[in-house]
Amino acid sequence: MAHNRPTINDVAEAAGVSKGTVSRVINGHNWVSPPARAAVLAAIERLGFVPNRSAQNLAFARSNCVACVLSEPIGVLAENTVFTTRLEEVTKQLTVRGKSAVLMFADQDEQRAHVVRHAQARHVDGAILMSADPDDPLIPLLTEGDVPLVTAGRLFDEPRPGLPHVTVDDRMGATQAVEHLLGLGRERIGVIAGPLVSAGARARLDAARGLLDGPDRVAVAGAFTQADGYAACRDLLERFPEVDGLFVAADVLAIGAVRCLHELGRIIPDDLAVVGFDDIPAVAALHPPLTTIAPGPGGAEALVETILARIDGRDMPSVDVPTRLVRRASA
Repeated sequence: MAHNRPTINDVAEAAGVSKGTVSRVINGHNWVSPPARAAVLAAIERLGFVPNRSAQNLAFARSNCVACVLSEPIGVLAENTVFTTRLEEVTKQLTVRGKSAVLMFADQDEQRAHVVRHAQARHVDGAILMSADPDDPLIPLLTEGDVPLVTAGRLFDEPRPGLPHVTVDDRMGATQAVEHLLGLGRERIGVIAGPLVSAGARARLDAARGLLDGPDRVAVAGAFTQADGYAACRDLLERFPEVDGLFVAADVLAIGAVRCLHELGRIIPDDLAVVGFDDIPAVAALHPPLTTIAPGPGGAEALVETILARIDGRDMPSVDVPTRLVRRASA
């Protein structure tokens, strides 16, 4: 009786790794840890596994598509246009390289399961997580399936192996904002921080605090919405009515904060100078136009170069894109 030939699933089970990891070892990709590679090679030798090259070639055919995954509800994305602006720039960079962007939403369990199935079926070669947070359940689902990933934003305080990020230099931008307010002679500066679930938000707040003396004039917004910016501004001024300068760590929050200041009768910038962060298109049309921190060029290009390198099995470092101050009438 003929014995069944061992399969890639048998090797994965014997090595205690995923099928994707076995495939990467067979195809010579570098994106495998030394212990995992050793376990796979030992299992291959022990089982006498011989790859089926025709099936292998079919399985590893490239789709030339990259998933751009948005984990925020559509309503939030419409309000906080930093995500849609980033998506547009990434799509352009993929197009010039002969690749296609596949827009996928993942703010619900059913949508996340669809993203995973899409990736496992190799309809996409990798994924850019455009708006994930550290607790996003999609991250372990994709990493366990050996899907090449990069995040558009800093999620963790320390780098995670196999999960590079490309983001603005949060500390540089916050430093530029606060130093500008100090340079205007503002002595009682307050900060409205974004939700501190992400390392990027914490980095902006930490950098700002490092430049300020006196009371900790800080309010933390519950979410990245205009309504939360409004609420945080009102809370801050109720506790610290003496504030004469305000750093708002995201433009979408600054829009709400500016509305709050108008309702309270605070004149910008005479009574209170305001600096935002992100330079989304809407803030140039505020009354007065918002001084803000803008990302320097190259962020979208770095995102695309990073994900394409990960798809090729190459390790890539995280990238912090320098920022610059865009001065308008609010400060």
